[in-house]
Amino acid sequence: MAGIAEAVRADAAFGTDLYGKLAGPGSVVFSPASIAAALRMALTGARGETAAEIAAVLHLPGPGAAAEGLAQLAGIRAGDDLDFRAPNVMWLQSALSVRNEFLSQLSGTASVERCDFSTAPEAARQVINDTVAEQTEGKITGLIPPGAIDGLTRLVLTNAVYLKALWAHQFSAQETRQKPFYPERTGATPVDMMHQATRFAWHRGDGYQAVLLPYRGGPLAMALVLPDGPLSEFTGGLDAAGGVGALLDGLLSSGAEALVDLSLPRFRVDAGFMLKDTLQALGVRAAFTPDADFTGITTDEPLHIGAVVHKAFVDVGEEGTEAAAATGMTFQTLALARKPQPDVTLVFDRPFLFAIADMSSGLPLFLGQFTRPGRPRA
Repeated sequence: MAGIAEAVRADAAFGTDLYGKLAGPGSVVFSPASIAAALRMALTGARGETAAEIAAVLHLPGPGAAAEGLAQLAGIRAGDDLDFRAPNVMWLQSALSVRNEFLSQLSGTASVERCDFSTAPEAARQVINDTVAEQTEGKITGLIPPGAIDGLTRLVLTNAVYLKALWAHQFSAQETRQKPFYPERTGATPVDMMHQATRFAWHRGDGYQAVLLPYRGGPLAMALVLPDGPLSEFTGGLDAAGGVGALLDGLLSSGAEALVDLSLPRFRVDAGFMLKDTLQALGVRAAFTPDADFTGITTDEPLHIGAVVHKAFVDVGEEGTEAAAATGMTFQTLALARKPQPDVTLVFDRPFLFAIADMSSGLPLFLGQFTRPGRPRA
């Protein structure tokens, strides 16, 4: 249990770091658990500086700790009113031999599929995207963009997360009214505001209030955090306040309940990210270079991460929530340096003429011939 608790804290810290990079002035949604799952699979096969950088960004001590978070995500169980899944898939080049240790470490949390990236990269991309769409009930489509997979791709790691859950305490559609919503630095805009008065887990923190809305049929809930002042100021100090983990700890550990008169907008948000620059800014650098060390995966060819893509979606209404996310990570090998094939072959192994000329005018400055080697110069 200690390992699982550490894994949860690590993912919360990683989520805080990502939030700081991905959240701007507009609405945003992403799944830190999905992104962490792809990175944890990569970390399992990373070595040396590559492993150290990925582990540091994930707030983990090393590759040996990667499995705990994957097990935590895989261990979340659905119920009668809660549909939850988080499949991981390793898409391997058909002829690539993979270390048994790598496969065995991920055997309980990831399935293996073979693709022919070398000769049919576009067909492989379509298969991967179709599978992710199926895993997310069509909410995440086109995860891997054109060009991200080519003939040098040898491995793609994907994680998909899908949730469809009913509130334990549903909102009545009859109580939903159009009310004003006040964005920062702009005027009020109307939203469909849901309403209910129910006993919920509630917490008053330093500069914010938080409420926990549980879902039926499982251990999942939505935490809602309302700052006392502008959101931008609150999130600007999130790191200093202990990050997302501290917010959730305060809400989950306080044990306090209150009769909450709750008004919450119906909302739907979707987003997509190319995460290479973000992860490099957080400290994952060697993994994207030809110096990457993923010899824990294979020694057939040197691998490095080519692209990391992520898409997410959430829809919140009176009955419950539907949310989906997916992460894809491509691994490339190096292109072989091919010598250009000559159009003509010349071997000056018999007497020849030579000239030194002004190229602009054609004026010969020196002219001569070479007929046989002379004695070496002193």
